[in-house]
Amino acid sequence: MFLSLSGILIIALLGTLVETARYTACGNHTARTIRTSAEALLTEYSRPLYDHYGLFFLEDTGIPFEKVIAGYASDTMESARAGTMDFLKGEIHQVSVADKTYVGDQEAAPLQQEIRGLMGRRITGDQLKKWLKRSSDAGDSDKKAEEIEETVENQREMAELDKQLLKLMKWIDGITVSNGKISCAGEFVKMFAVKEKKSQYFGVNESAVWKKMKEHLDDSPRHWRQMDRKSFLAKIKKVIKLTDQAIKEAGQLERAYNRCRGKNREFADHDKKMQQLIRQMSVLQGNRHILTETEKLLKEPLKEEGADLLDQLWKDYDTESICFDYTGVEEQGGADHPLEALSTVWGDGILNLVIRDPKKLSGASVAKADESAMLYREQGETDEDYGERISELTEKEKVSLSGAAGDLAEYGMNHFFLDRYIQDKFSSYEKTVSGWKRALKYQWEYIVAGRSSDKKNLEAVLNRILMIRTPVNFAAIYKDAAKKQQAYAAAAAVVGFTGMEPLIRFTQTMILVVWSIVEALVDVAGILQGRDVPLLKKSAQILTSFPQIFQLTGKAITKRAGRFAAAGKKSFGYKDYLLLFLGMKERKKKLYRVMDLIQWDMNKNGYEGFRLDRCVFSIKVSASIVFPARFFHMPVIGAMLGRDIRDYSYACEIEKGYL
Repeated sequence: MFLSLSGILIIALLGTLVETARYTACGNHTARTIRTSAEALLTEYSRPLYDHYGLFFLEDTGIPFEKVIAGYASDTMESARAGTMDFLKGEIHQVSVADKTYVGDQEAAPLQQEIRGLMGRRITGDQLKKWLKRSSDAGDSDKKAEEIEETVENQREMAELDKQLLKLMKWIDGITVSNGKISCAGEFVKMFAVKEKKSQYFGVNESAVWKKMKEHLDDSPRHWRQMDRKSFLAKIKKVIKLTDQAIKEAGQLERAYNRCRGKNREFADHDKKMQQLIRQMSVLQGNRHILTETEKLLKEPLKEEGADLLDQLWKDYDTESICFDYTGVEEQGGADHPLEALSTVWGDGILNLVIRDPKKLSGASVAKADESAMLYREQGETDEDYGERISELTEKEKVSLSGAAGDLAEYGMNHFFLDRYIQDKFSSYEKTVSGWKRALKYQWEYIVAGRSSDKKNLEAVLNRILMIRTPVNFAAIYKDAAKKQQAYAAAAAVVGFTGMEPLIRFTQTMILVVWSIVEALVDVAGILQGRDVPLLKKSAQILTSFPQIFQLTGKAITKRAGRFAAAGKKSFGYKDYLLLFLGMKERKKKLYRVMDLIQWDMNKNGYEGFRLDRCVFSIKVSASIVFPARFFHMPVIGAMLGRDIRDYSYACEIEKGYL
C-alpha cells in the first residue's frame, strides 16, 4: 500500500514537472511560430516596388493578414505524423493584427528608414561634407540680396516724397513729363491769371514748362465784366476739386516727410527744398476759400458791386508762392523705364526667355499635386512662386530677392540620404530614366516645387535660380563705376528732371536691379545649356550691356548665354541647384512627394490598383494557441489536483517589420 501511494505521488510529481516543461516549450513554440509566420507574410512584399525603387513594403490588399499568418502557423502546429503523440501540437484559437504602420505614418518615417537603410551602405559622411562645402558659395547670395533690399527700402522713403511731388506738379501746375515730352492739363490749380501772364507770377523758372503752361491759363479774373460766366463757373468747380486733391496730397507729403526727415544726410539740400515747399503749400487753403466764395457770387446775376467784390477777393489769390524745381526738364526726360520692357515679356513666363525651343518641353501633368501630403493632412504652407517676385517688381517696384538660397545649417545625413535617393531613382529636366514610364518627367523639379505639371515645376525651379543669380550680378554691376553712371543717366532720363535727386537715385537702383535680372536670365539660359556660369561674378564677366536690357527675347538671351565657356567638373550646374533646393525643402514634404511619384509611376506602368499609402512597413500581431493537456489529463493527476485539465492556451504578441 505504501509503495503504491509513493508510486502514485512520484508519477504525479514527474507528470507535473514534464507537463510544466512542456507548457514552457509550447509557449516558446507559439512565439517562434507566430514570429516566423509574420516574417513569412512580409516576404510577400511588392516586387515591382522593390525592383524599381529598392523599397520593401507589403500591400494591404487581398487576403487579410490574419488569415495569411494563421495559414503559415497552422502548418507548423499540425502533427508531423498522424497517430503519433506530438507534444507541441496545438490549435490556433485567435490571430489578429493589432496595429499596422503604413508608409506615410509618423511623417513618412517608415519611408525615410527604408531609404536610409538602402543609401547608408553607399554614402559616407565625407560626401556630405564635400557637398556642403561646394554649396556654401550659393548661400552667400542671400546676404547680398538682403543688402539690396535694405538699400532699396532706404531710398524708397525719399523717392516716395518725390513721387508725391510729381502728383502735386500735375494738380497745381498741370505739368506732366511723359515719353520725353512736356504736357499741360486743361485745368489745374494755378490756371487763373490774376496778373499778367508772366512766368515769375506763376513760380515757373523753366521756359519749356512755361510755354506749355501759358497756353492753358485763363485771365477771366482780370476781366469779370467781359467773361463767359457759365464757362468760368464750370472751371471753378473743377479747380476746387483739384485744390482739394492737392491739399490732401500736401498733408500726406508733410506727414511722410516728418517720418523720414534727416535720415539721409546725402540728400540734405533736397531735404531743405522739400521743407520749404511744404510750407508754401499753406496758400492752397486760402485759394480754396477764394474759389468757393467766387462760386457763390457767380451763381447769382453779376452786377457792378459783385464785380468789385470779386476784384477785391482775387487780390489774395496766390499763384507765385508754390515753386516747383523743374531743373533739367529740357533734357531728354521721360525715357522708357527698363521695368516696362521686363513687364511686357514676363507675363509669358521664364521658359520662353531661357530655353532655346520651349515647344520640346514635356507636357506631362497629373490631376492633383501633393496627394500624399493632403491624405495625411501634412501639406503645410504652399511652395512660394518666385516668379511673383518679378511681377511685384514690375508692378509695385517692390524688390524681394532674399530667401531663395535658404540655409543648410540643419542639413544632416538623413536629408543627404533622401536627396541622393531622389537623384538615383527619379528623372529631371537633364536626366531621363528609360525602361520605366514616368507620370511626370521632371520629377526632381516636382519634389522641389510641388506643381501639377512638368512645365510649372520647371518654371518654378528656374525662377528660384533667377532669384539666386540676381544678387550675384547686382554686386558685380554695382562695383562697376561706368555701369552705375549709365544707370544714373538713364534714371535721370526716366524721371524727367534731375532736380529730384532721391527719385533719380531710387530709379537708378531699380534700373540696376533690372539689369541684374536680365543678366540672371542669361545665366539661367547658360546653366540649361551646360555652360560654366560662375557662382560669383566679376564685372568683366557680365555679358549684358545696358542697351541689351531692353532686348528681352528668348533668341537674344539664349544666344548671349552661348558666350559662357563649356561647363567643367568644378562648374556649379543645374543639377547642383536642384540638389541645393532639395536640401532647403522640409524633409517630410520631400518624403510625401516621393510617395506621390512612386504611386503615379506604378499606376502608369500597369499597376492601376496600387496604392503606396496602403503599403505596410511593420505589423503588430497578437495570437492565442490552445494546447491539449497530456499529463495533467491523466486520471491520477486530475484526482490529485481536484480538477480535470483538458487544455490550456498561450497568448503572445510580436512586432515585425522591414529592417
